[in-house]
Amino acid sequence: MPTAQDTESRAAVKEFLLAEYHNVADSFWKNEQTGETRVNWFIGIVTAAVGGLFGLTTAEKRPHGEPLRLIYLAALFALLSFGIITLLRVMKRNETTDGYKKDSKRIRRLFAESLDDAGILRNYGSFGDSNEPKETLRKLGGLSHTVSTINSLLFAGIAAAAIYPFGFSDGIERAAQIRLTYLIPPLVFGLAFVGQFFWIRRGEEKSRKRVRTTTHAGGIVFSDEGGKVQYLLVRPSKKKPGKDEWLLPKGHIEAGEEQWQAAVREVREEAGVVGHLICPVGIDSYEVEGKPLKVKFYLLRSEAKAPRAEDRKISWVDFKGALKDLTYLGSKQLLVKAELKRRKAQKEYRRG
Repeated sequence: MPTAQDTESRAAVKEFLLAEYHNVADSFWKNEQTGETRVNWFIGIVTAAVGGLFGLTTAEKRPHGEPLRLIYLAALFALLSFGIITLLRVMKRNETTDGYKKDSKRIRRLFAESLDDAGILRNYGSFGDSNEPKETLRKLGGLSHTVSTINSLLFAGIAAAAIYPFGFSDGIERAAQIRLTYLIPPLVFGLAFVGQFFWIRRGEEKSRKRVRTTTHAGGIVFSDEGGKVQYLLVRPSKKKPGKDEWLLPKGHIEAGEEQWQAAVREVREEAGVVGHLICPVGIDSYEVEGKPLKVKFYLLRSEAKAPRAEDRKISWVDFKGALKDLTYLGSKQLLVKAELKRRKAQKEYRRG
């Protein structure tokens, strides 16, 4: 059975994580409300300004010719400047939102992996799904796209104000300017919207790269049949010339997949072993072809065999043999941690 000190420590960690989760959730909703308030202010200002310009145009004692054009251009440029600033703030708000989502997911993962011994939360998702929502880019219809649409209309309005014949001109020239007024502003609107769309998309892609750090997961798998503990090692999918490597099974985390689920799946695909999750072990960081990778490893117990998706050579060896055979230092260090956690879990099981 766990000692009194272990129980107190778990209770303190649980209380801390609960407080941290409430703090993240509260910050998340405040950030969302701030973004919506900012966009509502922008829409209100644009609506009031457009209403004022329309009233000025229909007034009896209104300016004519170039003075009226300058008023339109100055007002629309001012609104567009405010719109660009609003769009930047909304994009920053979206980046902050992604960070809060990642933090809340990390806290739920800590609960599921370290404090949920019964495994009740391991398949829990925020939106009623068995997995977390897929980490895809935002679809059309969000606040950033709303602001970009208004900005595009302002771009089109500036183009129309620059072309429209406010002054006196002959009939032929005036007719040509009016035709251009019907043609150029829609084109400007489309170009402005597309440009802002890709600007927003690029910002979201950079944000996701910064927020999502752990892209791979792996399993440190042991078998204890007959009281003999052995660990699973695999060969790499592509053998390097002059290099005889033994690795821990691992792979890329798919969209909508929890880290531990990716570890279990990769073990099954690479080695044909169904693993039962015990606990997280640690993270190994390294580079592959100049790209930094972070791999989260989990301790798994071998439960059964399954069809393999990859044709790799595998090996079952004891702890000392695995420590000797593993090629990379990071894998060796993780194996030592996994062995300590396995022994601790075994002792707690025997006490129970």
